Amino acid sequence: MLPASLVTSLTSKADIGLENAIPLRQRTTTSGVRYGCASAAPSVQPDITLLDKIRTEANIFVPEGSLKWIVTEPQPGQFDFLQGDSIAVFARRNGMLVHGHTLVWHAAIPTWVSQLVAPASARMALGRHIGTLVSRYKGLIWAWDVVNEAIEPDDGIDYGYRNSPWYHCLGADYIDLAFRLARDADSKPPLCLSEYGLEYQTLASKRRRSALLSLLRHLRTQGTPIDCLALQSHLSADQVLDQDGLTSFLRQVVALGYRLAITELDVNDAKIPGTIEARDRIVEAHVSDYLDLVFSVARPISIATWGLSDRYTWLRQYYSRDDGTALRPLPLDVNLRRKPMWSALARFISAP
Repeated sequence: MLPASLVTSLTSKADIGLENAIPLRQRTTTSGVRYGCASAAPSVQPDITLLDKIRTEANIFVPEGSLKWIVTEPQPGQFDFLQGDSIAVFARRNGMLVHGHTLVWHAAIPTWVSQLVAPASARMALGRHIGTLVSRYKGLIWAWDVVNEAIEPDDGIDYGYRNSPWYHCLGADYIDLAFRLARDADSKPPLCLSEYGLEYQTLASKRRRSALLSLLRHLRTQGTPIDCLALQSHLSADQVLDQDGLTSFLRQVVALGYRLAITELDVNDAKIPGTIEARDRIVEAHVSDYLDLVFSVARPISIATWGLSDRYTWLRQYYSRDDGTALRPLPLDVNLRRKPMWSALARFISAP
């Protein structure tokens, strides 16, 4: 057995090597796959060290909530761009683009939007909101999540539509309308339909893949200008990836003419036993297996994690470990040091 002092020395050298490795944003020149991470807007994020790490690692800034309707248009026609503009300034100063998230969602909407009933009023609201946001940030937005989480198989609607306020007001046409409005406002960025819960061997994942494929086929037949399927990719390290089912699904999506993006990647390790080191290796392996599967079908246009550091993760609001230790779902730890998950991302973003 190695002496403890030597183990510490070797570990330190390995850590130093990882910290000195080329940042993720500099690796995209090889693969063409951009790296992004989600964060609160700089105007509301007091953690300067985190912002420094974001500018070092990422060439795409993903707003967590700053461009959601509840923030940008709290009252009809009264827009608040303080947070969005702070992201725009930060991105321009640091040579970054922005992934616009999100124009149309059933959640994070102000009360007045949830109370819309008349189709004419809903169309007017949708047109004003999408046109205003897309036009304001034209030239800075790398891609837009136009419609977020459109399906819910349990609602029992054709093509798997979620019975959202938008479906309630406008029916099945609301997705097509939203994408056409976004395309009219800016012809350049890829327009994405964003969805979650597709990865595993569970009945829920299988039903979601089936419903989403049905919807994507339907939207393609009517010429909806969707460029890309945004795979949110909120993974759970204790579950088993559906290698055959997910591969088949993605191949059919690509065959329909859609590109792929990975937009909200993180790995829930709440149910993984063992030491921190063992958990980190399991998370790394899970990410590697998932990315290998996606890349085997088509190279995604980007990979973004939902956060950069374990210091800030939405998962802590909903999950905890029985042993009381903190979750470790992201590429950097709470001290903003790179973890094995970072290495997995680096390998795929560097892929020739």
